[in-house]
Amino acid sequence: MLDFLHIENIAVAKKLDIDFKCGFNVLTGETGAGKSIIIDSINMLLGAKISKEIIRHGETRAVVSAFFSNVNDDVYKICDEFDIEYDREDVFSITRAFTIDGKNTVKINSRPATLMQLKAIGSKLINIHGQNENQSFINKATHIVMLDEYIDISDLIEQYSAYYLKLNQKKSEISALVEENKQTEMMADMLKYQIKEISSAKLKELDEEEKLVELRKKLKGAEKIVKNSSNIYKVLLKNESGISVTVLIDKAIDALNKLTDVENDAEEMIDKLTSFKYEIEDIAERAYEFGQFDGIEDPEKQLEAVEDRITLIQRLEKKYAPTIAGIIEFKDNAEERLKRLENGEIKLDELKKEYRILHAEASKIAEKMHNERVEGAERLGKLIKEALEFLDMPKVKFKIGVKKNVRDNGVVLSSNGFDDVEFMIATNVGEELSPMNKIASGGELARIMLALKSALTDKNGAQTVIFDEIDTGVSGSTSQKIGIKLAKISKNTQTLCVTHSAQIASLANNHFLIKKSEIDGRAETSIKLLDEKEREDEIARIIGGIDLTDKQYAAASELIKQSRELLGNI
Repeated sequence: MLDFLHIENIAVAKKLDIDFKCGFNVLTGETGAGKSIIIDSINMLLGAKISKEIIRHGETRAVVSAFFSNVNDDVYKICDEFDIEYDREDVFSITRAFTIDGKNTVKINSRPATLMQLKAIGSKLINIHGQNENQSFINKATHIVMLDEYIDISDLIEQYSAYYLKLNQKKSEISALVEENKQTEMMADMLKYQIKEISSAKLKELDEEEKLVELRKKLKGAEKIVKNSSNIYKVLLKNESGISVTVLIDKAIDALNKLTDVENDAEEMIDKLTSFKYEIEDIAERAYEFGQFDGIEDPEKQLEAVEDRITLIQRLEKKYAPTIAGIIEFKDNAEERLKRLENGEIKLDELKKEYRILHAEASKIAEKMHNERVEGAERLGKLIKEALEFLDMPKVKFKIGVKKNVRDNGVVLSSNGFDDVEFMIATNVGEELSPMNKIASGGELARIMLALKSALTDKNGAQTVIFDEIDTGVSGSTSQKIGIKLAKISKNTQTLCVTHSAQIASLANNHFLIKKSEIDGRAETSIKLLDEKEREDEIARIIGGIDLTDKQYAAASELIKQSRELLGNI
């Protein structure tokens, strides 16, 4: 239960410390006294959005803290999931602080935590029912959630959700493949053309283009090379006249041989000339090779072929990739894509088969959920009807409709299964059952919600339940019966109620008064647990207003006495 609430610098609340008790706690006070501050502060501890405007004027930081005892196992289970430390023998605490510059901090058991963790844990500690929830209650989409909360099919929902997720993933795969297959023929033709064009080029050597460029350079100078290489060969080694450099060197060597017996340097000169001759012969042979163009009979024709080959390669590079290696890789990828396209129909059949299997499994679980809902709807509808009859709606008819969403090709699965759930009501004799948003008034909605909450109190796991002005739109004996319902709920769950009803307040175990006063020239909210006399005075004020009379005090006293008798019979 919620033992202690600390509020600091929230609106007109400079500092509030509230020691809540077990059982039925009511909070009353004049309009504008600050009752909403309590609810807003608790909502903040449950992860609600915070506006910096709520920080007390002139302050830079606001804090809300709560301490709980006898925390249930559901809370500790969530703590284990999030690795949040706790001590079962100690109090459980949550704190939220925020600053004027937007900084927001959360602590659970004095350790830093996230807003997501706060929301998960807070939902297991406190459940708040306010007037806004009355309006959301008429929203049909919430009905299936509340029914599931009552019948507690969380295990089935978890199993179904896993299949439903896989089902949606498979549906996405099928949709993507169908869309891809629409373009298959066109895409396949294009890929085949690309593969054929690249394959026909027969690209093998990664440096082929560089070699071709070098060969083109040589072929372009073929005439010059042939003419000059021939001249070099003739001048240096052999020509028609029989006079070349090597022939002349041979003659010089012969002449030097005749001088060896008279000139000491003649032999050295012979050796040098012989060496020159060998080098000249080598140069002549190499120059001759320049002009031979091995394997090329017609250099001009070969140049044309090289030019064509270079043009082909460069065209492929412009279309597919800047290098031969890249073009080959493009072809390999295209072949793989073509293979996938050609297997597309086979893959689509496989995916559809997998989808049907998943759909069948999900439908089996959804059928179990449906059966549980039908049975649970009967039980919950009966409980709500009985509660409404007690709350001065004796002729009410109430039913929770559960039907399957069906189309021509079978049931339609959604995130909640295939059920359509709607709360139907008829508040007057002779009326047919209709959706609640068509006929239910504000006071009737409040009573319907209270009836539902009384049925769900033991189901939702929250240890503290808060009702914010549940008495809106009702008065007299109906208010008293609402109070009796709240008192019954408080037997098993700590119950807090913000109310303007004297009848409800008189049934409480603990009565807190919220009051706004002027302190040092500023409005400031305070809260106090009333003793018996103070409680009687406050209930008299609720009954009579500003100028109280002895009759009103007597009425308050009698109301408290009567309520004690009623509580004794609960």
